[in-house]
Amino acid sequence: MLVELKVTNYALIDDLKIEFSSGLNVLSGETGAGKSIVIGAINLLLGERAAVDQIRQGQDRAYIEGIVSCDSHVKDILVKNLTDAGIEWEEDLIIAREIYKSGRSVARINGRAVPVSFLKEIGKHLIDLHGQHQHQSLLRPEEHLELLDLFGGDKVDKLKAKTAELYHRRQGMKKELNSLGESKAERERRIDIAEYQLSEIREAKLNAGEDEELSEREKVLANAEKISNLTAQAYTELYAGEENGYGEAVIDRLGKISRIISDAAAFDKSLFPLLDLVQSASAQLEEVSHELRDYIDKVEFQPDELLNLQERVNRINNLKRKYGPGLEDVIAFAEKLDSEIERLKNSESLAADLEKEIAGIEEQLTSESKSLRSLRQEVAKELEKQLQRTLKELAMPSARFSISIKPRDEFSARGMDEVEFLFSANKGEEVRPLVKIVSGGEMSRVMLALKTIFAREDRVPTLIFDEVDSGVGGATVQSVAEKLSRLAVFHQVMCVTHSPQIAAMADTHFSLYKETIKNRTLTRAVKLEADAKRREIARMLDGASIDHVSLQHVDNLLERAMLYKSKKSQV
Repeated sequence: MLVELKVTNYALIDDLKIEFSSGLNVLSGETGAGKSIVIGAINLLLGERAAVDQIRQGQDRAYIEGIVSCDSHVKDILVKNLTDAGIEWEEDLIIAREIYKSGRSVARINGRAVPVSFLKEIGKHLIDLHGQHQHQSLLRPEEHLELLDLFGGDKVDKLKAKTAELYHRRQGMKKELNSLGESKAERERRIDIAEYQLSEIREAKLNAGEDEELSEREKVLANAEKISNLTAQAYTELYAGEENGYGEAVIDRLGKISRIISDAAAFDKSLFPLLDLVQSASAQLEEVSHELRDYIDKVEFQPDELLNLQERVNRINNLKRKYGPGLEDVIAFAEKLDSEIERLKNSESLAADLEKEIAGIEEQLTSESKSLRSLRQEVAKELEKQLQRTLKELAMPSARFSISIKPRDEFSARGMDEVEFLFSANKGEEVRPLVKIVSGGEMSRVMLALKTIFAREDRVPTLIFDEVDSGVGGATVQSVAEKLSRLAVFHQVMCVTHSPQIAAMADTHFSLYKETIKNRTLTRAVKLEADAKRREIARMLDGASIDHVSLQHVDNLLERAMLYKSKKSQV
């Protein structure tokens, strides 16, 4: 519910804070006191368009903030939206809107900036506002089907669930059918492409890791002469030595060192381990020199092999570029192509099987949709009957309400129906789409009638009615007051009113008034307690003249309201 509203520098408001309660909250006051300004501020929190001229004269910006306490049901609906927007779920949402003279408007939830459209998206689950403004669920024809189904209860829900399950199965099969190709010619084209690609890969006779081996071999062949020279030089240094015009070979010098240490070891036996190490090193180096000699004998420049190898590398690189990036990816792609060709070749029979299954499901879906339509038509008659009766109680005796249910050409998860509410306020006028013809006062009463009927099922926590009593009086106003009070059992209800009967029914009553400070007119709000509430209702009854008789009348109204509220929990 809306726990608190703060408004700064908006229209006639310089600084206003209202703490709302559960139950029925009433806002009253003289005409022009600012009741509609408060409703306009709430509208901004619900994502309505902002205008620069709404900023209080002489100020650069207006600021509106609402604290909304959310129950578990609202959490179930909103938590994903909020998480996707980077907003951590909290039981209280702080929704804020700033309007700047420059025309810029900023929206925030829990301190994080969000698009204004996001306020609309979450706002429709938090507050439903009915009256002179446009934030009204009844003005969204796409929701009429949901409202009708809500009235239908479990019977409609079961049929809808079955219809939705069939629809989603059909959609899955259609997607699978589409993946087989749009036509036989399309499938054959895809087979030709896949077979060409597979042939290109298979003709290469690829082996995993081959590209790395070829790269190493190419390096050797391309540098054969350099490798030969370097290994020959190493062999000479180690073994050939003076024979090839070099200095003394390493092997010969180690032989000398070995003999010197041997002579020394004749005098000191502790030198024998060192002698062993030198002799071991000499033996190992001699083995290295033999290996180098054998390697040199085998090394030769092979231009033909190098050319063939480079062609092979280029071929593999071309395949990697087309089907890679790696060689293993190319091999895996070939396996995938093989499966795809097999599937496409069998797809004609698969497609025929799928088309048969889809036709069977569509037959069931048509049957379930027709059953759902028949049930909706029954439900619509009952809803029309209840609404006609309730609208008469709300001083609309000539009003007619009907529900149009038209078949759609396409299947949907909700069946094959288009639902729209039709309305005529006056005798002799044809019913027309509700969204096109209803005035603000009429809309409020139609919505009040609907909300009264849907009270237990409707899950929007806060309902706001702006002058729902407009154009009605006497016993009708009492009926409106009682219906608002009944709604307040299941919702937080706010009502802007001039009616003393509705004010008497309030659980919390706020009076809005104008105050002039330094030649500036400002809107103020005060929460009324016992005697102040009596006097405000008396003003609503008799204007400025408040006497013993009017106060006695107020006491009668309050007593009647107390009696009604003590019984309403049984409704």
